[in-house]
Amino acid sequence: MARRRILYVFPDRSSEMLRRYEEGEFWVDYRAAADRVGLDFGVAAPDHIAIGHDGVAYWRDEPLSPDRDIIVYGVRTGPTHKVDLWTGVSLVISLRELGFHLPIPLDAATLLNDKFATVAAFADSPVPPIPTARITADRDVHRFDTARVVPDDWFPVFVKPTSWSGGQGCVPCADRSTLDSLLGLASGSATGVVIQPQLPEVVSDIRVVAVDSQIVAILDRRPRKGSHVANVTRGGSFSVRETIDPRVHDLVKLATERLDLSYLCIDLLETATGELWLSELEADGAVSRLLCPEDLLYHVIGTRFSAYERQLDAKAAR
Repeated sequence: MARRRILYVFPDRSSEMLRRYEEGEFWVDYRAAADRVGLDFGVAAPDHIAIGHDGVAYWRDEPLSPDRDIIVYGVRTGPTHKVDLWTGVSLVISLRELGFHLPIPLDAATLLNDKFATVAAFADSPVPPIPTARITADRDVHRFDTARVVPDDWFPVFVKPTSWSGGQGCVPCADRSTLDSLLGLASGSATGVVIQPQLPEVVSDIRVVAVDSQIVAILDRRPRKGSHVANVTRGGSFSVRETIDPRVHDLVKLATERLDLSYLCIDLLETATGELWLSELEADGAVSRLLCPEDLLYHVIGTRFSAYERQLDAKAAR
């Protein structure tokens, strides 16, 4: 039997510059890490997969097999990929019904794609979630009184698109008039946003990476001077952390079991006084050379993909 394959279903929507970045920063290392644990790796655009009347799926001209191919799909609704949302979701549902294994269940992928839904689902988290309001900035947003959902004592606030990633579109607002102006801009593309009180002196955006309820990496991301986000793609720096608050282990166990995920990333914000706040969870959280050393990178990705293969083995055994 051919080696198992991790097959990423990922929209082919990138610019030439972004495509070079994705291949050089992610896929090359994902491919190498998969090979180290005895797996193949591929990236398939949804429109390059077709399904025959006999239930055989093809990637370009190659038949896919539920026994071999593990379908990894994370719901993406960023500004680049939003147009491909239904194409990807409907394809992956079809593959699921043909017996292909989805290590990221679609309900979990959808939930974690929305920052408000995520913190609402984990209101009982051992690490408190940041208080969050949600507004869809559409054509009538200027007719909505934001004071109904955003209290005066929250200001200054931090505004984020509900479903983007990589620190895109994150803006601090000092007062309500600035918030209303920002919502007016967001209404041009019907962007949903979450609004949160701005935490004082955030010193680290911590990424906790877990596989099968066990923490395999903890990474501190620190913003560059003058920046209001700590994403490494936005100029931040990283370091590997050795210890973490015991509550985080409890949160990892809670989230893994609740979401039925063998791989999970949890992002926490740490203030200068040592307080921890739950920011978001990701079912397909990125780990790359921008974020951690090479040996740890391969360990994290390889451990993740091996867990996906064990899930498929358990499914086959049942």
